[in-house]
Amino acid sequence: MVSRFIHITFRLLAVVALAVISVGCEVISEGDRLIAIPLPVDTTDRTHVLIEYTGFRCVNCPKAAQAAEELHQTYGDRLIIVSMHPASNPFTQGVARYDYTCDEADEYYKYMGGSATTPFPTGNIDFVQSDHGYMSDYTDWATLLAAAMAAPTQVYLSVQATANAAGDSLTIRTTYSADALTECRLVTWIVEDSVQGAQAMPEGGADTHYIHRHILRRAIGDPWGKAVTARPFPDELVNTAPLQAEAELRHYSVVAVLMDENKQIINAKQTTIQ
Repeated sequence: MVSRFIHITFRLLAVVALAVISVGCEVISEGDRLIAIPLPVDTTDRTHVLIEYTGFRCVNCPKAAQAAEELHQTYGDRLIIVSMHPASNPFTQGVARYDYTCDEADEYYKYMGGSATTPFPTGNIDFVQSDHGYMSDYTDWATLLAAAMAAPTQVYLSVQATANAAGDSLTIRTTYSADALTECRLVTWIVEDSVQGAQAMPEGGADTHYIHRHILRRAIGDPWGKAVTARPFPDELVNTAPLQAEAELRHYSVVAVLMDENKQIINAKQTTIQ
């Protein structure tokens, strides 16, 4: 009787063990064996863009430029300044050697409602429209930027730019991802810094040795960029672009911008050219 009980007990244990082994060794399809780990998105890693509409004939624009630099000193890498000289405004016109205009600057300026009668200096944060429209006085930039920085982002972005040996071509590598599928437009700008030229000054007269900062020179491709989908896994876009052979690369940088479906900037990054 005892031996029969032991025999039955061993049979039950064998069945249980077999069931456990069967569950533990469940066959997993080959496509499901490797699980990709999403690129983590730091919600504090958002960089904002201050668009500064300016012109060399604008006597108060140096004050706005100083205000922009003070904001940059405060926020560091979390703020990118891009100075745009739209040809549609008379403050940028008149002397060919001081022509810092480009078609893209005019495109964005008109999109924001700028015209020949728009007073300078003026600017915008992240292509976002406020209660008073797109344009804002430089005395309001600090308040608008502080409000923008309160909003996190779920989009990761990085950019690298490398010049060829001749220095006349760039390879731009942009990486992006998001916590969830996000339809974006990826815009790439070429920006030049430290350009010496004339500037009308608040105290009167012109400073012919004025240093113009953060000038938008052009966009790579369409001014509104390329439609991309940011996913939980990193994607990469590689562009090549010509560059003037005589350009001082240390004064040039590349700005990558991700815009949402409303053409508002949701993240941006800037890099020097290697």
